[in-house]
Amino acid sequence: MKTRRIIHGALLVMGLSVVGLLFYYALWLLTDEEMKQALKNGWPWDSWGMLVDYAACCLFTTVVTLYYWRSREKAEKERDKFRLQALENQLSPHFVFNNFSILADLIEVNPKQASEYLMNLSKVYRYTLSHLDHTVVTLQEELAFLDRYLALLQQRFGEGIQVRIAPEVTKKNGKLPPAALQMLIENAVKHNEHTQARPLIIDVTTDGYRISVSNRKQPITNEDSANIGQHNIVERYQLLTSQKVVINNTQEKYCVTIPLIPIER
Repeated sequence: MKTRRIIHGALLVMGLSVVGLLFYYALWLLTDEEMKQALKNGWPWDSWGMLVDYAACCLFTTVVTLYYWRSREKAEKERDKFRLQALENQLSPHFVFNNFSILADLIEVNPKQASEYLMNLSKVYRYTLSHLDHTVVTLQEELAFLDRYLALLQQRFGEGIQVRIAPEVTKKNGKLPPAALQMLIENAVKHNEHTQARPLIIDVTTDGYRISVSNRKQPITNEDSANIGQHNIVERYQLLTSQKVVINNTQEKYCVTIPLIPIER
């Protein structure tokens, strides 16, 4: 891909240089009377002189093109940085809103359990605040955060929600956007029935370079869902890497696969 870009760039510079050289000669002929007279007696430029002029045009065009592309890349990086920051800022209120809704329900049903839930939530949120300002986190950091979040789910729903993390996942190295796995599990919980009699089973697996979060569909109607979580993950991946988030939505199963971003050495 890089070689192809270099070839395309070289061809672009050569083409623009030809156009620039022709424009330069045309302008010279239009403004210089001596050159007009010389043209009547034959072509006024020798091959060596034209070659030198063309080389000068190539050099000038290369400098201008590089400056243009560097400026454009810098502007795009700044734009992507602000977009990514906006997406990251979206996570914290999203997390708080969802858990406060659960807390409000618990207060009415079981005040003692609500108090314990609030204590655990404060620990999880403290971790969230310290990591959501990162563009990416390691898989191990994300799994540590996920353990705290799953403890909240266990406290709230008991065996109604069962998250099975394959042993291979914990051995993988790589990075991913913060709270990505948590938001995918939260999305599954939000859109599927989960009771003691009919538990929701969520599997977290890996095929080597990607992590998949899947569940058997037990759909419930949820008109209040804005689908912020999944949309947020897809957009952050678009800004961080060329690797795609894959969503496989069948009649019986829902699966989201996210790539692991390699750790730079």
